[in-house]
Amino acid sequence: MNPRIIYPIPERQSLFYRYLRDIVRIIFLAAAFICLLINFIIKGKMWSIVVIWSLFSIWRLVFSLRLVEFSIFSHASKVTFYLVVLLFLIDHFLAHGWAETVIPIVLFADLLVMFVIYFAINDRKNRHLMSIFMLGFLNLLFIPYSSHSWPIRNWIAFAFECASFLLFIALLIINRKELLYELKSRFSRKTR
Repeated sequence: MNPRIIYPIPERQSLFYRYLRDIVRIIFLAAAFICLLINFIIKGKMWSIVVIWSLFSIWRLVFSLRLVEFSIFSHASKVTFYLVVLLFLIDHFLAHGWAETVIPIVLFADLLVMFVIYFAINDRKNRHLMSIFMLGFLNLLFIPYSSHSWPIRNWIAFAFECASFLLFIALLIINRKELLYELKSRFSRKTR
């Protein structure tokens, strides 16, 4: 019996890249610790949380890539997730009141771009569809956050959330068979 190799054999990392990652990791951890320490000494707003999340996001997006499952769709979903959490932290810890309008706009714009790219390319694989599905699910999670003050002052966020919801429903309807197959294969206990 000859087993099929599904994933490509990972290339060995160069020694320079490993040293660079180790140096950057030490610098990021030291910067995070120093920012947290300074924030506790000075007191005031918790700006260090925003800095720590930013450093973590840069680490995950630049220095800790998973090349096996890397695609423009999965990377865009990750970038959007880290950006949305960063906007939420800035709103919560530094300047309150604007993120509940901005986050739905960012989520809708990214979902729309990924939707258009997915239908424009010839390589429509189910794994790309799952990245778009996760982004649509992230959109749904932020609906209660932005719509608690509607319609008094946040009708823009509500409009973008409705548009995101309709776009997500359209995606589900158009690709229901592929999505059901992908969900079934991902959560199946049987080995392939």
